[in-house]
Amino acid sequence: MIKILVTGHFSAGKTEFIRNITGNSLNTEKKLSSAKEKEKKENTTVAMDYGKVKIDDKTIHLFGTPGQERFDFMLEILSKNNHGAVIILDSSDLSNAYLTQRFIQFLTESGIPFVIACNKQDLEEARKIEEIAQILSLPEDVFAPLVAKDKVSCEKVLRKLLTFINTCQAVA
Repeated sequence: MIKILVTGHFSAGKTEFIRNITGNSLNTEKKLSSAKEKEKKENTTVAMDYGKVKIDDKTIHLFGTPGQERFDFMLEILSKNNHGAVIILDSSDLSNAYLTQRFIQFLTESGIPFVIACNKQDLEEARKIEEIAQILSLPEDVFAPLVAKDKVSCEKVLRKLLTFINTCQAVA
């Protein structure tokens, strides 16, 4: 069993990612009350998303966090005993790269291996991974393109993370 944290800023595509790769997920979405947040979407995760998927011979449990800072306590709870993490970033708006820094810092300090999935790569306004990597001062091999609505794209991100986790374990 492999436990993976799925995190990222508000409206990045975490719930969509888990829902599409697992085909069936548990989520704790509620209607938004904030007018500013309602501009982006109608519902938001308030506790966690959960899904399970089998890739090759590995059963992977995905635990998704809410993206708003007021729910950061869930990030701490759900990050316990993880093998790795996927940080999802909405690449269609450059300001989202800056919102992702707190997740990078948290995972780095926690020692959890991660990949950054640049979501919405199917949109014309999506920023290139090279540009986002430069802004975040991280190597490009930590990033993966993502279209969270596409199961194949989601699976490629998870496979990249699994390879990264295996590489980290081999070095340790």
